[in-house]
Amino acid sequence: MAFEEKIKLRTAITADIASITQLYTETVLTVCTGEYNQNELKTWASLGQNLERWKERIKNQYFLIAELGEKIVGFASLSHEGYLDVFYIHKDYQRKGIAFMLYNTLEEQAIRLSLKNIIADVSKTAKPFFEKQGFLTLREQQNHLKGYMLINYKMEKKI
Repeated sequence: MAFEEKIKLRTAITADIASITQLYTETVLTVCTGEYNQNELKTWASLGQNLERWKERIKNQYFLIAELGEKIVGFASLSHEGYLDVFYIHKDYQRKGIAFMLYNTLEEQAIRLSLKNIIADVSKTAKPFFEKQGFLTLREQQNHLKGYMLINYKMEKKI
């Protein structure tokens, strides 16, 4: 059985929040070190501690969890308006097809919703993945957070 066949996608529930925040924090702090400095990473990672925001995403968005057995190895969400809000793959499961599975499922949902495009705010680290999925960069963004400036990109894919 191929690795991808062992991955199961399901809808997130609020009981997943502790695992989601841990995966989010570990991924930001370890996977993005080539593009952001430690202060930027710590600032970015701190955004994941807003538990109410996670509850809101799970309640109001198409929020998917990728699991390998009982372990959450990725997650992603799409708003009903076509905003790809969060998209993270576990630090130990990068480049194994999980991001591709999650993205394809989100795009299928966008098509079911008759959306014309998907918009995302994409990190420097994730930009190449999104470009491979057909996203185009609309602009570079400078986000001022807690005294630091984090660069990301507003990207769009027409569907």
